[in-house]
Amino acid sequence: MRSSPVWLEILAHRFSAVVEEMAETIRRTSFSTFVKQTADFGTCLVTPEGELFAAPRRISGNTMIGVPAGAAIRSLGEYRPGDVGISNDPDSTGGLVTHLPDLWTWCPLYAGDELIAFALSFVHSSDIGGSVPSSIDWGLTDQHQEGLLIPPVRLIDDGRRNDALFALIARNSRVPRENIGDIEAQIAALRTAQRRIGEIHETFGAQAMKDAVADLLDTAESRAGDMLGELADGTYEFVDYLEGAASVPPTRLRLALTISGRTAHLSFEGTSPQVVEAINLHTGGEPGHYMLAFALVNWFYSQDKSVPYNSGLVRPLTATLPPGSVVNPHAGATCGVRAAVFFRIMDCVLGCLAQAAPDAAMAAGAGAVAIAAISHRDPVTGRRHVSVGQPLTGGSGGRPGLPGLRGTSYMGGWLRNVPNEVLEAEVPVLVEQYRYRRDSGGSGAFPGGDGLIVELRSLDDNVTFAVRGLERLVYQPWGVRGGGPGQRGRATLNPGTPDERDLGRVRTITLNRGDVLRVETPGGGGLGERPPGEGLFTLGEARETHDRRWPGASQRALIDAVLGRVPPARQATTYRTLYLEAERRAADGVVTEEIVHAVLEGAL
Repeated sequence: MRSSPVWLEILAHRFSAVVEEMAETIRRTSFSTFVKQTADFGTCLVTPEGELFAAPRRISGNTMIGVPAGAAIRSLGEYRPGDVGISNDPDSTGGLVTHLPDLWTWCPLYAGDELIAFALSFVHSSDIGGSVPSSIDWGLTDQHQEGLLIPPVRLIDDGRRNDALFALIARNSRVPRENIGDIEAQIAALRTAQRRIGEIHETFGAQAMKDAVADLLDTAESRAGDMLGELADGTYEFVDYLEGAASVPPTRLRLALTISGRTAHLSFEGTSPQVVEAINLHTGGEPGHYMLAFALVNWFYSQDKSVPYNSGLVRPLTATLPPGSVVNPHAGATCGVRAAVFFRIMDCVLGCLAQAAPDAAMAAGAGAVAIAAISHRDPVTGRRHVSVGQPLTGGSGGRPGLPGLRGTSYMGGWLRNVPNEVLEAEVPVLVEQYRYRRDSGGSGAFPGGDGLIVELRSLDDNVTFAVRGLERLVYQPWGVRGGGPGQRGRATLNPGTPDERDLGRVRTITLNRGDVLRVETPGGGGLGERPPGEGLFTLGEARETHDRRWPGASQRALIDAVLGRVPPARQATTYRTLYLEAERRAADGVVTEEIVHAVLEGAL
């Protein structure tokens, strides 16, 4: 330990106060509803090498632990006071950015003349251009359809604003005022960090600050190792799916979590190749990436709320992320709805932890957050307006000693709801229902939490809803230890009328005056009291049917062959073609390994 315990505690709180004040600055000064109301933004402090040592716990998106900031920081070379970088490019930032609407900014922090850290922030832009309002659609297959790509570049250079870049960003968005206002809020937050770090330096000095950062990271690493060491050594495997569309097979997420002493290895071998829809998760191959490790970070924090909240928590983690898979796609893969994979990875981690510690097992929650971006044209100005509606999650899973939470999940619970009055003032819709979906949670001694019902009536013609993230429409949130699965979600156009239509995952639809969109989110799975040895998971009929039709060995053979033998540019389409051909040959039977090998021999 480099620091005295007293100074370490004081500096830990000072660093935490910096990131919380940065977040509050963005919340109070941002322009867009989704940032200001829903709090889809984040702030953090990282070392000069890019390792996160402070992140908020009380406000904004708390998904920051494991953020890989190094590649973006290094891309701009030498820094001077007053510099601010910006990017929304997943590939050139090494997985710092995971989809284009996340605008990341960063600046150097100095203790006197010494570069001591960087401050970072992101905001989720309501629109960054591209093919559809809000820039996100399941069906986009080319990254350039998803909007403006900004490689790492100086937004402010030695204190001088890059006015041309501000103009470029504004010109390529349907909501230029909101975008520029949110970026200005980020700059204000970065300036807050510069000011506060300067004050800490004046009181404690540079060496004490550096020592405290190193000690906080080491302490988090040690405490995470302690908690992993309490689990039984072994390899625990769980498989779950994103459900796919008519022409896209279900996306398989396989996690093998190996606990060995004070370390954990996450192997995603057997996970689907990247897909021809916008759910690919750019991780840059980083083993402790924040969208891979989030469930484990939450588990650490739930075990010990005094643990330092920084990227030391992911140091004990290693990972196998097959290149070209949906969790480590090749450059240019579409990624707008990458949160769908992010949430399903969390379910896989829960499934593995349930096996490692069955007495503490939790059932699956809704497993998704569906968000509707609502777009209309202002009748007076003619300007296109885009507002992001409610973040629609479902119920949480049953937990030891307690039922699941209603209408919110552990996975996406950091997102706040938008008041109905604000939504109705922003866009021409009437919120006719916003309530719990009673009895939608799975049965059990500790039942799953209820999902939500949200019903929106369009008050004008040509109001566009771009809905993303709606999942668990086929495969139910699973129960554990005899608990029942939660009810599936669904989306319906004009329910209860002759024009009623099931919309499936929705994508992008246009409503006219009087049309009604109803979204019902899944309930969480239930937790029972069955002894762990008598069957741990209740997956639901649709999932069990799929597993009988597609045994794991058959899926693995197809996935390994595509990732190992097909050129990167053709892996996604080849996998889709071969999967559907194997389905055709199996007719109503089982897709055997023999069928898979026959399909492979004919195609490869």
